[in-house]
Amino acid sequence: MSGQAARAARPPRGLARLRHETLDSIFGYVYAVLMVDLLLAVANLPLVAVLFAARDALQAWPLVLLLSLTVSPSLAGAFEVYRTLGDGHPQPFSAFWRGYRRRGLAAGLVGLAAAVLVGFVLYDAAVVAGTVWAALLGPTLLVVALLAVVTALTAIAGLTVFAAASARAIFKAALYVAVRRWYFSAVALALVGLSILAVLMQPVLGLLAPGLLLYAVFANAHYGFRQVLRKEG
Repeated sequence: MSGQAARAARPPRGLARLRHETLDSIFGYVYAVLMVDLLLAVANLPLVAVLFAARDALQAWPLVLLLSLTVSPSLAGAFEVYRTLGDGHPQPFSAFWRGYRRRGLAAGLVGLAAAVLVGFVLYDAAVVAGTVWAALLGPTLLVVALLAVVTALTAIAGLTVFAAASARAIFKAALYVAVRRWYFSAVALALVGLSILAVLMQPVLGLLAPGLLLYAVFANAHYGFRQVLRKEG
């Protein structure tokens, strides 16, 4: 009788295995996100050093914008880590540098184009500030800058998801997704804004934020691509 009661009290083996696999999956995701934070800091060490040393990073925006050119290739590495999370055995270190090596150049060109456009917008904004043109051109310049950022993020995510596609085709698709799925773009911009704000306000703790927020950006962009492909298919 006691043996039957003991067996009844034990959880089913399938349930225990499911719990074990769930815990492994959770720890795998947490480990991957933390490794992405570390690898992003290593890949963007000059930028991180300036953010730590500068009293006001916003005042040094030309230097920050120049050093941020290393961010795009590192995002290709981070997004490659997120792409491989479903494989069951996450290896973030090797996945990061594999994505960096394979798509880093294309991602860097996308980031360079976005940085040039954003720099042009910031320069124009500084020129027209305080003039009668500010109210007219200000919103337009803001939209152009935000569209450049979100298109670049979406394109870099597409570079890692569609490894066989050309960079030009992915960029066109990313621009379409960014405009057509504008609500996804708004979420992505909000997440990136939170990440940047966290780093600027508290650099040490802020370095723990990008990994998690960028995972949401990647999932967002990936879903947007799939929705467009499903609609066209």
